Amino acid sequence: MHKRVGVLAFSGQGIRTGEQVAAAMETLGAEIEKRVPMRLATGGWESFSNLTEEVEKLVLLVDALVFVGAAGIAVRAVAPYVCDKLKDPAVLVVDERGTFVIPLLGGHAGGANELARLLGKALCAMPVITTATDINDVFSVDTFARQQHLAIAEKDEIKHLSGALLEGKPIGALTPECGFVIAGKPVGQPFTHTLHLVPQDLVIGVGCRKDTPVEGLYRFVKNIFDARGWSMYRIRAVASIDVKRKEPGLVELAAKLGVPFLVYSAGQLAAQGGDFQSSGFVRETVGVDNVCERSALCAAVSEGWLPAGSQFEDFCLLPKQLGNGMTLAVLILWKKL
Repeated sequence: MHKRVGVLAFSGQGIRTGEQVAAAMETLGAEIEKRVPMRLATGGWESFSNLTEEVEKLVLLVDALVFVGAAGIAVRAVAPYVCDKLKDPAVLVVDERGTFVIPLLGGHAGGANELARLLGKALCAMPVITTATDINDVFSVDTFARQQHLAIAEKDEIKHLSGALLEGKPIGALTPECGFVIAGKPVGQPFTHTLHLVPQDLVIGVGCRKDTPVEGLYRFVKNIFDARGWSMYRIRAVASIDVKRKEPGLVELAAKLGVPFLVYSAGQLAAQGGDFQSSGFVRETVGVDNVCERSALCAAVSEGWLPAGSQFEDFCLLPKQLGNGMTLAVLILWKKL
């Protein structure tokens, strides 16, 4: 489910409906970022002067955006930031009276259709869903991938599989024309149109100096993964300490990978169990002796991907690696034998 949701309202009635949206999402455990124009500044809502600039900030902070107002406002606001159907956040519109919930972007991979249904129930509103596989009650490979934590390696192949299913044709092992393969690497072409689904079984914990650029962070991670023959598609989340919540390089790294950026307090990190590489300098700087290893484990346990009480060494695929002011640790989401 969505962990961080941005809610934007543009009228007094919109704010009241927005509060209902926020309450529904908070019930599901989401963190809420609420925004209104300056002319409507009110308690509990942050105000903005420029919608385009505010949306630019929010798309890096949240994994779902809900506009309470006209669909045209939402379309114009998010248009400059639409880049990839597999990485775009869920974008929805709710009219200010809460009558309709319309997913505009990220219907499958972003979970917008699922969120529209949930908000529809919470608001007693009508979800307006237009994706062909949903309205025809046909299997959606990108929805399946999202629910099973599988990364999609070739987004252009989705249309071939969906098209075949909508025409009533078989896919997978039943036909040589198109199908999908679940494997640790996107290799091999058993079908004419092959879609590779890669299990997202790794969490990376990352630390860095202030203002480390995303290019350096991405290259650091990729070089380590390439050297070991690991696919970057296997990454399920990027984790770090909460003082890095708005560190541009880390926020953009997670966005580039198309995965959530999860942060935790020094106290939460210190409570993790296991044998960690300790650093006195790190302890003096952020209040805990290790960020990358502890945050990877904290993310896995907090998200329910590993059981409470898990020990770092039992799931550590790669302990702390150093590189020009950056640190990386890799945790695998199943117990090593």
